[in-house]
Formats: sequence, C-alpha cells, structure tokens
Amino acid sequence: MSPSGQRRKPARRRQPLPDVPALPPDLAPLDAAGLRGEDEQCDVELVGLELSGEQLSRVSLETARLKDCRFEGAELRGWRCERVIFETCDFANGRWFDCDFREVAFLDCRFVGASLTGGALSAVLMRDCLAQLAKLSHLGRPHALLERCDLRGALLMESELCDVRFADCDLTGLELFNVDLTGSDLRDNELGGLKGVACLRGATIDPLQLLTLGPALAAHVGLVIEEGGGSSEEVRER
Repeated sequence: MSPSGQRRKPARRRQPLPDVPALPPDLAPLDAAGLRGEDEQCDVELVGLELSGEQLSRVSLETARLKDCRFEGAELRGWRCERVIFETCDFANGRWFDCDFREVAFLDCRFVGASLTGGALSAVLMRDCLAQLAKLSHLGRPHALLERCDLRGALLMESELCDVRFADCDLTGLELFNVDLTGSDLRDNELGGLKGVACLRGATIDPLQLLTLGPALAAHVGLVIEEGGGSSEEVRER
C-alpha cells in the first residue's frame, strides 16, 4: 500500500512495434471489378490497378497485397483491411473516411495531400512513405510505426498518439493540434519548424532537438529574448 492507502495502478505495457504482415505466396489475382464489389475478398493480390478519382466504399480485404495501384484523388470510405500490404501505391490527394486497418503495412507509398479522418489504426506500419501536407484527424488512439517517412507540412489533430512511434522521419513544419503525445519517443526525427509545441508535453526528445525547438517553446510561454546590453557605467562612457 502507498502512504495514502491507495494501490498504485500498474504501468501500461507498450504494444510491440508493428511489422509487415506475413502473407501466403499463392494469392489469387483480383481485378478492379472485384475490388468494387461489396463481398469480402480474402487471399488476393491486386497489381497495377488504375482507380484514381473513384469512390470506393465498404471494401473489405483480408490477407491481401496491393502493388503499384493508383488511388490519386479517390474517396475511400468504410474500408476494412486486415493483414494487408500496400506496396508502391499512390494515394495522393485522396480522402479516407472511417477506415479500419489491422496489421496493415504501407511500403513506399505516396500520401501527399491526402486526408484520413476517423476510423481505427491497429498495428499499422508506414515505411518509406511520402505524406507531405497530409491531414490525419480523429483517429482515436492509433497503434502505428512510421519509419523513414516524410511528413513535412502535415497536420495531426484530435487524436491520442501515445502508441505512435516515429523513427527517422522528417517532421519539418508538422502541425499538431489537440493531440496527446505522452510517452512518445521523438528522438532521431527532424522537428524543425514544428507547430503546436504544447502537444509535446510528456514526449521524449534529444538535446539537439531542444535547441531546434527553442524559439517555438519560448514563443509558446511568452518569453522575450533580447541580447544583453553593456553595464550602466559603460553606457555613460559612450
């Protein structure tokens, strides 16, 4: 018992880092018509599909691979994906709404200008992805690893990011709004020009990053920074 007579809550165990899901080698080919259907698709592979600008709702994929598919400007609504690998796919300027991803990996994909709103991310890996100016919002408490990703100028808002790990990412100019990063480790990431420094409360950074964030932190707390002047005696001598 603690001195106050109350038991301490056990420390919350961290979930293992997401990884690329293992898929069987004999996936069946699936074309665009099959993807547009509302039936659940399992053990399938989609290669080189052109789906730019389309509206695709309630797609359900389990144990699947999508490679070199183009979804530029597409609207994806209510997708359900489990054990799925997206490889070198293009989602630039696309819009995602209320999608549920579990054990999903995005490898070398483009999300430039894309928007992801609502839904859930569980054991999601993004590796070597471009996501400049992307917007991620209202994602609850996602569990994800972003590795070697470019999120320059992106916006993260209205989410608990305690279980999101950034590794060797470029977060230059990233904007944070009403997000919780408590317990997050942001070391080894580029944080220059980051906006919304109040959201860093409880996160871990390294000393060099602190120097980079110094001006923004000073502005946040209202510090006035001026160079020191000479002594009063020195001033009189002039």
